[in-house]
Amino acid sequence: MEILLLGTAAAEGWPCPWCACAACAEARRRGGRDLRSRSNALIDDVVKVDFNADTLMQMQRAGRDLTRLSTLVFTHAHNDHCTPAELQYRGPWFVADPPPLLHVYGSAPVVMDVRAALGDLDPLRLEVHPPLEPFQAVTTSDGTEILPLPAAHVPGTFLLRLTRGGRRLFYGHDSGTYPDETVAALAGTPLDMALFDCTYGPQPHEYKGHLGIDGVLQMAERLRAVGAVTERTRLVATHFSHNGGMLQEDLAARFAPHHVDAAYDGMIVNL
Repeated sequence: MEILLLGTAAAEGWPCPWCACAACAEARRRGGRDLRSRSNALIDDVVKVDFNADTLMQMQRAGRDLTRLSTLVFTHAHNDHCTPAELQYRGPWFVADPPPLLHVYGSAPVVMDVRAALGDLDPLRLEVHPPLEPFQAVTTSDGTEILPLPAAHVPGTFLLRLTRGGRRLFYGHDSGTYPDETVAALAGTPLDMALFDCTYGPQPHEYKGHLGIDGVLQMAERLRAVGAVTERTRLVATHFSHNGGMLQEDLAARFAPHHVDAAYDGMIVNL
């Protein structure tokens, strides 16, 4: 399983175009891994998690395309994760050759937004599946199992355990402290990789909708305690906000003693 992290920022991006704080100014000066677009990921070129308005730029930057994409699964309906109007550009008015059928999955709010934004789905070769239900796994046409789990975020937000080719990825954002039932559902099944929300960076917070560094470490230990995280699990923090103030070099150094990687745009993990 190849996981390409196309974007690793919170909703406003980093640097935020409306902000002149020290963290944004320094990111502009440094460039490189300190420039973060909004979060989404591509798996084996056939599965995409979330689709936002940054996808076009991210695909160009990565030198990839979406011509093999068969599964699109949304974590939730916030527009930094779900911008369904962007899917219109796979229609016959914009592409010469029709792309493969794209199977779309998400919660009830996501399904409603996708249908409202796009209208007639047939010309776009989209099949929008019935809303995902928590704890009810579905298997896609390309053989990927999606297990949606409740998040501590807005209603209709899912954390995702994705199983493909015998490998398991936990896509653990956006969320604050994980609900007990989500941890219980992950118990006893080792993960190959776990992604964690780190929106708040080092800032103290109650972790009701997002996590920070301390929250990432706490959630990793909770998953370790139930056998989901093992010594072989790749741990990665992502979804960073400039309001946390720590740039890539500092985040990497802070997480290194805990064997957690700080993600950056374009990061590739092969499992």
